[in-house]
Amino acid sequence: MLTILLRKCAFFLLLLLAGAVNGFSMIVESGNTIIIDRATTQDIYLAAGTVIINAPVHGQLVVAGGKIYINDSVYDDILLVGGTVVINGYVGGKIRCLGGTLKIDRDIQGDLVVAGGDISIEKNAVVSGNILASGGNLTLYGKVDGNIKAAVGKLLLYGTVGSDLDCRGGAIELYGKVMGQAVLAASNRLLIGSSAAFNGPVRYWAPSTADFGTSVKNGQVVRDESLAIKGNHWYFLGAAGLLTVLWYLATALLVIILLQYFFTNVFHRAGEKVYDSSLRSLGAGFLFFCGVPVLIFLSFISLVAIPVGLVLLFSYILSLLICGSFSAVVAANWFSTVMGSNARFWEKVWIAFGFFILLRLIFSIPFFGWILFPLLVCIAFGAVLRGIKWKLPAAANKVIGGQTAILQKA
Repeated sequence: MLTILLRKCAFFLLLLLAGAVNGFSMIVESGNTIIIDRATTQDIYLAAGTVIINAPVHGQLVVAGGKIYINDSVYDDILLVGGTVVINGYVGGKIRCLGGTLKIDRDIQGDLVVAGGDISIEKNAVVSGNILASGGNLTLYGKVDGNIKAAVGKLLLYGTVGSDLDCRGGAIELYGKVMGQAVLAASNRLLIGSSAAFNGPVRYWAPSTADFGTSVKNGQVVRDESLAIKGNHWYFLGAAGLLTVLWYLATALLVIILLQYFFTNVFHRAGEKVYDSSLRSLGAGFLFFCGVPVLIFLSFISLVAIPVGLVLLFSYILSLLICGSFSAVVAANWFSTVMGSNARFWEKVWIAFGFFILLRLIFSIPFFGWILFPLLVCIAFGAVLRGIKWKLPAAANKVIGGQTAILQKA
């Protein structure tokens, strides 16, 4: 049940962003099983238990699903969130994927950015761009023309890296070729197979000295202590250690409960605003995050308004600290609006908590996540600002009312 909820949450977050930044026509579908068997030039956004692509897609492809099979060509970028992802078709753009298992068996013209439990690039696959990977296992049988940067539990290299290789992980086993320089750091073991070949210098660290034999054709092998991994410390959601993670999640849950309890109506209207116009919400949020620092600066340079500047500064810092929980509550109310349901208090709280975890996972994706997360936060804050019923002081209302009456008489 939790997996289904997170999958739907992922899809709705992706669709939310798409609605904010994409003004072109698109195909949007959700269900238990979706099969695309007709070629299309439109962007496609799908959410389902199983998604199968059996026809060419000439637009972008965004999918959230339990099982995703891409059996035909996609000529633009792909964004995927899934439990099992199998790509058997040519990809003309970039792939960004968050999944439990990812298998790639055809060529990719762009970069591959992936976070997953088990990542496999098969013998028939050629990645023309770079690979940026994090996860449990990365196995490369095929060829990568660009660089590989990886932080994984285990790397198995049987294929060819056309440029540089930089890998930090638990275990590293190399049986293929690295055409550029290599930087290797293994906390458990580093194994260099008899068929391994390095055409550039190698810097490495492992608990014990590794035997490179005659695999290094050009340059030298250097054991670099600065690469040492001090113990098997794994990081999840940006926090180190189990207790820190639990404390971090508990604090986020408490903030979500307080926000939803004290500002129920505000966040309900914010969810509706996102549903009606996410682009306007994005603009309002962008103005908030860019405009408030300017107001703070102006308040401090004018001595009279320093107290106002202090209040603004405190509020701005607080907004940055709770932006994840804040955005998750907006997303939960938006989710309720989209589904047409009147979710109860605790239902919204737990949905928001699921969104919070998903947002942190998205933020952990290098480059792509660092762009997507701020955009979603801007949409959330902008929606709340648009959802607040601003009221002018009575005196201001009288002045405006009087001016209106004068204009009407005129």
